[in-house]
Amino acid sequence: MEQPNRPVNENEHTYDNGFHPKEVVLKENYHFYNRNFFFRIVEKTLIFFTRIWLLVPRMVMGIKIIGRKNKRKVKGAIMICNHIHQFDAFFLVATTYFQKVYVTMLQSNLGFGIASRYMRYAAAVPIPTDRRLLRKFNEETKKTLERKDNILFYPEASLVPFCDHIRHFLPGAFHYAVVNHAPIIPCCYTFHQPKGIRKLYRKKPVLHLTFLDPYDPPSTQNRANDIETATKEVHDLIEKYFIEHSDYYYQNGQKIRNTFTKEKKNDNI
Repeated sequence: MEQPNRPVNENEHTYDNGFHPKEVVLKENYHFYNRNFFFRIVEKTLIFFTRIWLLVPRMVMGIKIIGRKNKRKVKGAIMICNHIHQFDAFFLVATTYFQKVYVTMLQSNLGFGIASRYMRYAAAVPIPTDRRLLRKFNEETKKTLERKDNILFYPEASLVPFCDHIRHFLPGAFHYAVVNHAPIIPCCYTFHQPKGIRKLYRKKPVLHLTFLDPYDPPSTQNRANDIETATKEVHDLIEKYFIEHSDYYYQNGQKIRNTFTKEKKNDNI
């Protein structure tokens, strides 16, 4: 069976949508989690219209939400999710009506003009590349979690559309969970065969988004070990769910339970 080309380092950013951002420089007084009154009004307005705008693509793509009650069990949590679609963050945030969710992203993503402004006002938070600003980002992240707002991280770091496996997790997100004693909400996108009328027009798989049971990171005197343990255990939880529920997945050099592409084995989904 022909396999898709995979980069040596799957956490590198290789996805190219044809648009290239302008260089972004953040000011020293930049507010990452902006609480300005005007900002919050615009933010709520944009999120409201985003939910309306997403109704059509959600119906077309057949997106199904599972485990909503799990994300309501805790507040001030770090949300962890696999990164498999350009709009997967919008889909996730649109499921949350009464609980604030910030979405972390690359600083360079602020360089896409109007689209970046939209993302920023809709609660996107850039992760700074400047070490001086990183300290400020860390302080504001701590305060945000203490306010019981949730923060979404993508520990796979890069976007790989419809990636058929759970990639290696970087430890950054788990550092914030351990240091701030914040619970973790594992989230997982899985892929499923189109059914009913969607078979007539949809060639790509249908997406299901599942919120798993909250995970409490370990809290010992060895912080580095706690971060490593949390990273591995949450990765294994999400990977186990993906393998058990997705219609296909990639393992040990081959696709397994590849029901979606059984008629087009050489196609790269």
